[in-house]
Amino acid sequence: MKNLLSAALIIVSISVNAQVIVKGKITDKNGSPLVGANIIIKGTYDGTITDSIGNYSLKVNTENSTLIATYMGYINQEIPVNTAKGQTEINFKLKESANQIEGVVISAGTFETADRKRSVTLQPLDIVTTPSATGDIYGALTSLPGTATIGEDGRLFVRGGDGYESKTFIDGLLSKKPYSSNVPDLPSRGRFSPFLFSGTTFSTGGYSAEYGQALSSALILNSNSLPQKNQTDISLMTVGGGVTQTIKSENSSISAGVEYFNLAPYSKLTTQRFEMNKYPESVGLTLVARQKIGDHGMLKLFSTYSGTEFGLKYPDLTTPGSMSNIALKNKNNYSNLSYTDKFGKGWTLKSGMAFTYDKNNLNLQAFQVNESNKNLQAKITLKKSFSENASVLFGAEETFNSFNQDYTETATTFSNNSHFDDFNSAVYAEGDYRPIAKLALRAGVRGEHSSLLNKSNVGARLSAAVKITNSSQISLAYGNFYQTPEEDLLRFTHNLSFEKADHYIANYQWEKSNRIFRIEAYRKNYKDLVTYNPNEYWNGDFYKNSGGGHSQGIDVFYRDRMTFRTLEFWISYSYVDSKRKYRYYPEMVTPSFAPTHSASFVAKKWVQSITTQFGLSTTFSTGRPYNNPNSTEFMDGRAPFYHDISINCSHLRTIFGKSAIIYASINNLLGRDNIYGYRYYSQPNTDGVYEAFPLKNDSKRFYFAGIFITL
Repeated sequence: MKNLLSAALIIVSISVNAQVIVKGKITDKNGSPLVGANIIIKGTYDGTITDSIGNYSLKVNTENSTLIATYMGYINQEIPVNTAKGQTEINFKLKESANQIEGVVISAGTFETADRKRSVTLQPLDIVTTPSATGDIYGALTSLPGTATIGEDGRLFVRGGDGYESKTFIDGLLSKKPYSSNVPDLPSRGRFSPFLFSGTTFSTGGYSAEYGQALSSALILNSNSLPQKNQTDISLMTVGGGVTQTIKSENSSISAGVEYFNLAPYSKLTTQRFEMNKYPESVGLTLVARQKIGDHGMLKLFSTYSGTEFGLKYPDLTTPGSMSNIALKNKNNYSNLSYTDKFGKGWTLKSGMAFTYDKNNLNLQAFQVNESNKNLQAKITLKKSFSENASVLFGAEETFNSFNQDYTETATTFSNNSHFDDFNSAVYAEGDYRPIAKLALRAGVRGEHSSLLNKSNVGARLSAAVKITNSSQISLAYGNFYQTPEEDLLRFTHNLSFEKADHYIANYQWEKSNRIFRIEAYRKNYKDLVTYNPNEYWNGDFYKNSGGGHSQGIDVFYRDRMTFRTLEFWISYSYVDSKRKYRYYPEMVTPSFAPTHSASFVAKKWVQSITTQFGLSTTFSTGRPYNNPNSTEFMDGRAPFYHDISINCSHLRTIFGKSAIIYASINNLLGRDNIYGYRYYSQPNTDGVYEAFPLKNDSKRFYFAGIFITL
C-alpha cells in the first residue's frame, strides 16, 4: 500500500472550494479551432475537451492552479490561472510539432509516457486510478499488452519471459531490487510511488543500447523535477498511515516522509487463507532532494528505506497435512544521485550513481537463510545533437554486485556459505538519423564484460520506422540482449556464460484525435539458458548453458479518450507461444508463467458534479501450465482460467477547509477463487499418489479505504 499512499497524496493537491468557471478557446496558430482538444488542471484528473468550435468551460480552483492544453500533433501549453486579477478567460494557441505531424517516431517494442505521447502512456494518475493496480506501477503495467498476471509472484513477466528478465532503471540507473520481498502466495509489489516519476518508458523488447542485463524488458523511469509548492501530506488508511513534508525554494527542494503499515487490524476483519503468526508490518522512510545548477543543470537525489517483517503458517510440502512456520525480515535501501546538464552546441550530459542494499532473513523452520545483496552502479552518458534529424549517444557504466548467503539446516549441522563479487563493465554507442521526415533509423552497439564469469559479449541494436500517413506508421526492431545468470544459480558455480535472447519486432501504430491503436508481432530466440539437475541442485558440475527456446506472439492495444465525454478506456490483448528448456526443465515446454491468451479492459469515468472518479478494470487469461508428478508427461497440467474484476472511486472534497481525497477500492469484486497452478507434496501418500496444493491468493478479495489530506 506504500505506493497508493504516495500517489494519493499528490492527487489531493486540488481544492474543491473557492472555485470559479474558466472559459476559453483552443486554436492552432492560424486561429482555426481544435475540436476535441484536452484541457486539464495540472496534477489532477479534472478536465474537459473542446466542443465543435474549440470552446471549453472548466471549474477551476482559485489557488495555485495551472491549465494544460494538449492536442495530438501539437506542443502542450501550460498557463497559470490568476483569478485574483479577474482572469476567468484563458485562450490557448497551440503550435504544431514537426516531429509528430510530419515526422516519425520509432515505437516498436515501446510504450512511451513522455509528455508528447500522452495517448500511448500510463501517467502517474493512470497508475493510481487503475483499480487492479492498487497504486503499484507493476500492477498497472499488467493492463498493457505483452504482460502476464502472475498473481502469486507480483513481478513483471513480459512476452513469455521469466520475471528476472525484466529490469527497472531510474534516471538511467539500475534499481537492483525494485520489488518487495515475499513468501509463497503473498505476491511482491513495487517499492516506488508512481508519483516520483514524470515519465515512463516501458519497453517490451528491442530497447536502447544504453540499457543492458535484461533479456526481455526494460522499465525506464524518469524522476520528477522541482515541485510546485511547499506542502504537508497526511494519510489515514485501513492499513496504516504516514506524513510527508515538502519544502521548496526557487532553485531547490527537499521532501521527507515516514510511513507505517500494519495489516493486523485489517486481517482480523477479513477471511485469510493462512494463519498469520506475525502480521505484515513495515516502516518506510523517503528523502527526495533537487538542486538546480546554472541554466540547465539539475542535481537529483532520492533515497528510500523500508523495514518489513511478517510470518505465517504454510503447508510443509514434504508430508500432507503438516504445517511449517515461515518468517521473513527484510531491510532495503535504494539511493540514487544523478546529474544532468547541457553544454556547448547540442551536447547533453547524464551521469549518476545508484546503490541498492537488500537483506533478507528467512526462517522456514527446517532451515534458515540469511541473504544480502549489495549493488553499486556508476554511469555517464553523453549525447550530441547535430540537428533535429541526427544525434549520437555514447557512454560507459560500471556495476559492482556483491552477494552473500548463509544456509543452515535446523535438524542437522549442515550449513553452506555462498559469497561472490562481480564487476560488470559496459560501453555503448547509438545513433539516430532521420534522412527524411517520414523515415527514422537507429543503430546501436553495446559491449559488456563480467569479472566473475570472465566472459565478454557484444550486442547490436537496430530499429527503423516509416510514416505511411499523417496518423499511422510502421516500425521494425532487432537486437541482441545478454544477461548474467541470477545469483541463485551462481551460488554453486561460476563456470557459466551469459544467457542470450535475440529480439525481432514489427509494429503498426495509428494515432489520431486522442485515440491510439497498435498491433505488434514479435519473436524472441533464447540461447545459453542455464540448466541443472534438480536432484542435485547443489552440484555445480551439473550447471551448464545448455538451454534455449523461443517466444513469439501478437500484442494489440487500443486506447480512447475521445469517443465518450469524461470517459476514457483502453483494451489490450496478447497471444504468446512460448517454449523453453531451462533450469530443471528436462525438455522444451511452455513455462508456467506464460498464459497463451491474456486480455484486459480499463475504464475511468469522471463525474464533475460530485467531483468523483469511478474506475473499473477486468483482466482475463487462459490457464497456465504446471507440472503434475502423477503424470508421465512434463508440464502437461493446465490451471483454470484467470479472471478479475476490480473497482475504485476517488472523491475530492475539503475537510476542515483543507483539500482531501476519500478513496476506496475492491480487488476481485466477484470473489473468484483464482487458481494459478498447483504445488505437490514431495512424498506420495499411502496410495502412491502425490497430493496437490493449489496456488492462489491469501484472500479472495482485497478492500482498501483511505483519507488523504494536504495542508
